[in-house]
Amino acid sequence: MTCLAVDHMDLQNFDEATRWFRKAADLGFPAAQYMLGSVYDGDYGKGVEKDSVEAVRWYRLAADQGDADAQRALAANYILGNGVAKDIPTGLGWYRKAAENGDIAAKIMLGGIYASSEFVPNDTAEAVVWYSSAFKAESLTRSLAEEYAEELRWFLSVAEVGDGDVLLNVANLYNSTGGGVLRDSTEAMHWYRMAADKGSEEALCFIGKMYGDGDGVDQDFSEAMRWYQLAAERGNAGAMFNIGMMYVCSQGVSLDKHELGFWFYLCSKCSLPQVQESTVQEVLTTKFGPDSLAEIRERAQRWIETHPKIHFR
Repeated sequence: MTCLAVDHMDLQNFDEATRWFRKAADLGFPAAQYMLGSVYDGDYGKGVEKDSVEAVRWYRLAADQGDADAQRALAANYILGNGVAKDIPTGLGWYRKAAENGDIAAKIMLGGIYASSEFVPNDTAEAVVWYSSAFKAESLTRSLAEEYAEELRWFLSVAEVGDGDVLLNVANLYNSTGGGVLRDSTEAMHWYRMAADKGSEEALCFIGKMYGDGDGVDQDFSEAMRWYQLAAERGNAGAMFNIGMMYVCSQGVSLDKHELGFWFYLCSKCSLPQVQESTVQEVLTTKFGPDSLAEIRERAQRWIETHPKIHFR
């Protein structure tokens, strides 16, 4: 019913679209309730007279069922006082619910509200947190970056005030293709270094990889090893795997079966992605006899007792 209503809306058959939205909404379908609320809000066509109070009623029915679009719309109505008494805390609460449901637009709205608005005192750190969540590399498409270009520019200009994870997100934007900004390895390295200074162990791994690949810096296997070891000392299994692979490939180091086995054995102590796990198990089972493995296990146990828990990031 909802799909049929959308088709009628596209054809500008507003009365028919509204009729089908209402049928589905009366059956409790949240997407239709949200759309019907939007019709009453004046966002879609002329199927009904604009009625913000009725819009809020339908938004709330959908929002209570977890519909992120409706939660975001309800938040805006509370913030602006449309169809309901103006209530900034309640509006922010609904924006947070939508953001927690993964709604990128709600995250950007929260970022904008805290960055500069009449609704709350400006809070740059809080704005960076929400923009960072919205603009992380895996979610930021070029179309999203174009739609929210002003917000993205603000975020990039102040992100250095954030914590290591925020800085890591900015670095990942510059280190990815189609991530909303032109790929720039040199700029990515700049942000990775700032993230590393703020304690991001993932940034340590990325810096190691960039030195190993000669990406944004001159290729330098010794530097790659140094950064990987910094991350490995903090229990990062990905860095341990990369150190092992440097021994496998003799990248800046001579082949050393004992070092190779030690780092592969350590990273095998946590759940690795399937490709890495297969490589580690193949090496450990085919390249080392029982005596060698026993020696490696003894050394690894001493390491485990004096270092953070091994984990994969």
